[in-house]
Amino acid sequence: MPLHRTLLLSVLSCFFLSGTLAQTPPPQKLYMYLIYHKLNPGLTIQDALPVEREWKKINQAAVDEGRLEGWYMTVKQFTSNPNQTEYDYVTRIISKEMAIRGASPEAMARIYGDSVQAKMADLQKRDRNTAPVVKMEIWEISDGTYAPTFAPDNTQFMIVERMKRLTPGADYESVLKQIKKLGEERIKRGNLLAWDFASLVIPNGSEKGYEFSTSQFVKSLSDVANPVQADSPTPIMPATAYKQLRSQTAQTFDVVRQEVYRFMEYTTKPGN
Repeated sequence: MPLHRTLLLSVLSCFFLSGTLAQTPPPQKLYMYLIYHKLNPGLTIQDALPVEREWKKINQAAVDEGRLEGWYMTVKQFTSNPNQTEYDYVTRIISKEMAIRGASPEAMARIYGDSVQAKMADLQKRDRNTAPVVKMEIWEISDGTYAPTFAPDNTQFMIVERMKRLTPGADYESVLKQIKKLGEERIKRGNLLAWDFASLVIPNGSEKGYEFSTSQFVKSLSDVANPVQADSPTPIMPATAYKQLRSQTAQTFDVVRQEVYRFMEYTTKPGN
């Protein structure tokens, strides 16, 4: 059975997880499913939107029931991937457990009435015909820092860096703590909306090329170009200290891939 069909059938009984965008710091261990989609020849993101908005409706029901933390459609803007056309957008789904739990049968009945099976079969067909899944990854989000008002609707860009340790098995916690502390200071100064760190769970092999991922959520790419506001009378971090941190980071991690995404569609938590 093709990957996409297997994935979508599993949605009926358990459901996707996605990139965590809660308004509060994530609890210990959130699991993130990244589902990579490639548009069929001749189609654009506009063709995919009706399909993804249907998935959003289903995922929103799961979020409302507390079975899912969130679902997000993120469209690729830039990538360092040599294969520029490997995928076009990624749906990110977040859960508190490493399982795919979705909207309850009762919630699905409220959406589709007596036509749940027929509607889901049609949605799966439309999905395959528009932007089939080309790969999927499962990540464990183990750390992060978020602005109190953080939400997708005030976020323009997500900058993702896939990394591996230069020395396999080497300790990286001290450098990670410094990166997180800088993120916290940037959030206080309005230079960053959120930052998180995740470890690849599945598939996890040396041929994958990366083992960790960091995500920065910003309003403007200029916030990434000037992360410590060096031209400010009161920079977030002295230039020498920032240079040293960059050196330590480069000696610890190799950035295998960097990508920039824009939020297109997303669910919201009840009460937000």
